[in-house]
Amino acid sequence: MKRLFTLIAACLLFALVAPAAALAQEATASHLLVGSWVLDTDTDPASPENPPSLARFSADGGYVQIDADGVNALGAWEPTGDATANLTIMFVDEEEGITTVRASVDVAADGQTFTASYTLEFLDPSTGELSGQIGPGTAEGTRMVVEGPGDPVTSFEEAFSEYEGTPEATPTP
Repeated sequence: MKRLFTLIAACLLFALVAPAAALAQEATASHLLVGSWVLDTDTDPASPENPPSLARFSADGGYVQIDADGVNALGAWEPTGDATANLTIMFVDEEEGITTVRASVDVAADGQTFTASYTLEFLDPSTGELSGQIGPGTAEGTRMVVEGPGDPVTSFEEAFSEYEGTPEATPTP
């Protein structure tokens, strides 16, 4: 009898939670943020040396970011409105520890750009202490769009001919 009661309770819980989860995923899947973006995390015109990052907001609420310096990040996001969302990202560095980014994102009405206000929090790997949230900073995103190939200005052979005949490296015994 106890087993039957547990089974019925589990079924009822699933019946209540599953539709809410499905609605949340449906809202995420159709959100303006879904897609690939070129991300500028340093919008200060006085420091143009900071190269952009590439970011992907997935329909399932996942987030991936690739930076020019080879650092990658994973995160999760959820809609807070038709054109707004919250985002949490984590970067892991062996020496510097874990950096957590928390952002509030606002997508433009045309869905082609966004602005985000964010904070950073650092976890010191040697002490385990958190810095507390630092900020705010501002980031901007521009949606990546598909572009077909244009008219070539030169051939691959011409562009890379300086590398022809370069001796191959031979391992020393």
